[in-house]
Amino acid sequence: MRAVEAKRRKIERCAGSARKLRRYVEKRPVPAVLGPDEEFYIIDHHHLSLALWQSAVDEVLVRIVGDMSDLPSHTFLKTMATFGWLHPYDADGRRICPTRLPATLDRLRPDLYRDLAWSVRKAGGFLKTAIPFGEFAWANFFRTHIPQRLIADDFERAHDRAMHLAHARAARHLPGSLAAA
Repeated sequence: MRAVEAKRRKIERCAGSARKLRRYVEKRPVPAVLGPDEEFYIIDHHHLSLALWQSAVDEVLVRIVGDMSDLPSHTFLKTMATFGWLHPYDADGRRICPTRLPATLDRLRPDLYRDLAWSVRKAGGFLKTAIPFGEFAWANFFRTHIPQRLIADDFERAHDRAMHLAHARAARHLPGSLAAA
């Protein structure tokens, strides 16, 4: 949730001016798929969306990347997975049934490793890519190398370790890796 907090701070800086806030939102359209019952299913910018919601911003720009509103729910979820628009994992990195994913933004659970991955990317440990859920791949990599207790007790030390790992040969297969081959 560190990403959410950082985005909330940016939104608060814009909140004094309706024009600045509108420009901020317009530059960051939320990609979504139109699904059953004409509901929007966001496929990226979850942290931004949660930060906007927490900041009581009641309108966002949505970029519809697909219309699957005519599909039944079970087919819809399978199709979303096929397109790589679904990440059916819980906050501990365990695979779950897609129907158990949070239905609303306010039900997202914190994942310390996802926070760590975001922090490492922001610090230049790896590059942002267009690969869906790329930071989750980094989170899972860190999950296997850094104890959760360390992240909870000493985030800065965990971050330093993660930065070192990000440049290690073992990370070269990850999206946006800057590790030497």
